[in-house]
Amino acid sequence: MSFFKSYKSILVIILLAVLGIIAGAGFRIYTILHSKSGDILSAIQGTVDSGSAEYTALKEQGKFNILIMGEDNVEGSRRSDTILFATVDIDDKNMRVLSLPRDTRVEIPGHGVQKLNHAFAYGGPDLLKATVEKYLGQPILYYITVDYDSFPAVVDIMGGVEIDVQKRMRYVDRAGKLDINIQPGPQMMNGITALHFVRFRHDALGDIGRVHRQQQFIKAIIKKAYDPRILVKIPELTSQIMKLFKTDMSPGLAIQLAGFVQNELGRDRIFLSTLHGRAAMIDNLSYWIGDTDSANAFLNAPIDVLMSGDLKEKNKSSDDNYAGLSLSYSSAMEDENTEKAASSSKNSDKKKGKPDISKDELLKIVRSMPESVAVLNGTGDPGIGQEVATRLQKIGVDVVHTGNAKHFDYRTSNVVYPINAPQKVISTAKTLGSLLEVPKNLVRENRQAFYASIIIGHDSKNLISILDKLVKISTQ
Repeated sequence: MSFFKSYKSILVIILLAVLGIIAGAGFRIYTILHSKSGDILSAIQGTVDSGSAEYTALKEQGKFNILIMGEDNVEGSRRSDTILFATVDIDDKNMRVLSLPRDTRVEIPGHGVQKLNHAFAYGGPDLLKATVEKYLGQPILYYITVDYDSFPAVVDIMGGVEIDVQKRMRYVDRAGKLDINIQPGPQMMNGITALHFVRFRHDALGDIGRVHRQQQFIKAIIKKAYDPRILVKIPELTSQIMKLFKTDMSPGLAIQLAGFVQNELGRDRIFLSTLHGRAAMIDNLSYWIGDTDSANAFLNAPIDVLMSGDLKEKNKSSDDNYAGLSLSYSSAMEDENTEKAASSSKNSDKKKGKPDISKDELLKIVRSMPESVAVLNGTGDPGIGQEVATRLQKIGVDVVHTGNAKHFDYRTSNVVYPINAPQKVISTAKTLGSLLEVPKNLVRENRQAFYASIIIGHDSKNLISILDKLVKISTQ
């Protein structure tokens, strides 16, 4: 078994993220790097048949799809164990990446129903592309294959990546000269350790667990790629990264897209998800039965819905071991925001009675809220809404209603207000959001809202920590 088998998948969202951010910086002298969005779309349209589905998506929606695959060539057998479907939205300035488990049960044109990764073995990138197009019902404009030989070198040149390992990962394959031994907890990984991290699949979740770790790695590598200190390493990085990719995309378009990512996309506009579904044994073979409806909901949802965490993705998994992973989607910044929130909470504890605002200032802020508010439980945890409502009332906020949100999949807390709400309601919502440290992009209109409302997300511990601090200030 090759040491650089595709389990270690770099999954850097390829050319469009790391290469776009890092290598793109090396092409600044080219005017093409700073092409306008309209110029990029025009350049692509000029190469596409005007009667095709790809052209229609470009013309009407301003977006196109790319298939990313990691080629595994072991003992003469060519398969793709890493398969990503990426949607690049030029008009709304965002990118979505859907991980497709290699065991997904699909119909391969000319070969019947089989596992998805077999398509690459039968017909290379073209057949895999045709298979995914048919499965998701979405046209694919370009494909990119990834060669992993330079994977550890790229990570090492970048100075490693920070990853929080959820559990110990231990696996020994003496014949394959592989010894994986990674301890749990936050750590800086070098290239070899990162390769082991994304390669590991010997736990109860198998391939789905590996896909989850690959997405962890994507977030970590994107975060590192945005670090200004990486710029001094551009020449060495560019040399290594260019060895990783083969694509049917023209060099000019690649540079234009690099500029698009570098100049117009932030990490909060790069979204990652995994094909929802369930594991199944059919004819003594293990498959992943995917939920294409949920996949298309993620790929087609309005950008404001994704940024708010308001997308309700269906859970069709009957296996609790898989449900938590198969349901997740997040932006590439989400983990970092969570870390910052936790750090902020710890720092607040260290201040020991030295609040950021005084009691009088807090009272003034609360009095400036002209309308009552509602508290909605967006987590499903019983009693959490009342806990938040009680704390708000202790600091003087008038809570008129406590109840459940329309679903329990809110990853972060939101503040919402009715569409066409009076200015007093909007002002109350914005003040509430500021008081509870809710990001400005998550204070927004919502057609389901009747009041200025705090929707409690799965960051509820941080929200309650903030409220406890405010209660302490109000009682001093």
